Amino acid sequence: MVDQKIETNTTTTSQQAVWARLRQIVTSNKIGSAYLFSGPPGCGKEGTAIKFSQMLNCEINKDNICENCPSCVRSSKLQHENVKIIFPLPTPKKSSDNEDSGIGKKDIDLVTDELHKKSIDPYHKIIIPMANRILIQSIRELRKNLYLKSESSGRKVVLVFDAHLLSAGQGEAANAFLKLLEEPPSNTTIVLITDHVELLLPTIISRCQRIGFPRLDDHYIQSWFQSKMVKKEDVSFLVGLSRGNLHSAYFFISQPIKETTDLIKYLIDSTTKNDPGRWRKFIQDYSKLAKQEKDKFGYHFMLLKIWHQSANRLQKGIDDPLHDTPLKLGMETFVRTYPSAKLLSIVIDLEETVRAISMNLYMPLVLTNLLLNTQKNLRQ
Repeated sequence: MVDQKIETNTTTTSQQAVWARLRQIVTSNKIGSAYLFSGPPGCGKEGTAIKFSQMLNCEINKDNICENCPSCVRSSKLQHENVKIIFPLPTPKKSSDNEDSGIGKKDIDLVTDELHKKSIDPYHKIIIPMANRILIQSIRELRKNLYLKSESSGRKVVLVFDAHLLSAGQGEAANAFLKLLEEPPSNTTIVLITDHVELLLPTIISRCQRIGFPRLDDHYIQSWFQSKMVKKEDVSFLVGLSRGNLHSAYFFISQPIKETTDLIKYLIDSTTKNDPGRWRKFIQDYSKLAKQEKDKFGYHFMLLKIWHQSANRLQKGIDDPLHDTPLKLGMETFVRTYPSAKLLSIVIDLEETVRAISMNLYMPLVLTNLLLNTQKNLRQ
């Protein structure tokens, strides 16, 4: 019962400053036609957007959410007739006459299940296999719905999750959506939510009121782990790895602690020790991983990045949650061995290595340069 209460209230308690601003927008009766919620992954943008739509249609409170009126109940279940949610879907298969046949029953069932999970936990990330763009069909259907006269009271709200994927492919969905923003239907508010605002068309951004979300602070993440009955001795380790991202926190809570620490040690040894044999294996293994399991590759390099960021803070005398874990001993030895190391340069190289996958660069060469640059940066 404790967990359920925390999940219900999490979006309003985790981003209090943003929520206060949204309440002010509603109370001042200056509700805009389009907003852009942007910020780092796992900071509660989608959940806050859902709560915002709930507040806009609450039948009792003018500046908050009563949670009890019929409108709030339907909103909390993501079943409100005034609220439309757009997110990436698989590309429909072509029928024999070259017409889109729509998504299959299996995908429809999966979408329904994902929306149910989202209604229970606002931090749940909706992920549909093979869904890598927002479909033009979704925008066309949305336009028809918004311009139809409705007998329902309240305000129509459109929530666009992963809005940057409007621009995926040929960008036809983005262009169609831009027309919607240029001629917004009356009594309608559109909220675009994205981790990657830089991928949106500038013309779309210019038509939205920007609301930035900061990363969740470590105290909030710590409280979340404690609510999940995580062992006290593991909390600092998990907080340090999560870096204010509750999506990461969900993932790390499911991983055995020892496996994660062993993996971090292996990665650090493989990339910082000048060992040609170890390097050859690392380049071979991770070139293959970059091609076959991109998510796993990204996860491993995220661990490397977090460790170096924490070691840099130790080097600079800045507190970090990982300094309260057994990892600190290895970091202290590392900093003594390489007192002048340019650790932030290594972090940047790690980020560029992950980015190289999407650029279709030759990964054996990219990884070789990473290892060589790491040795250079350690001995500055």
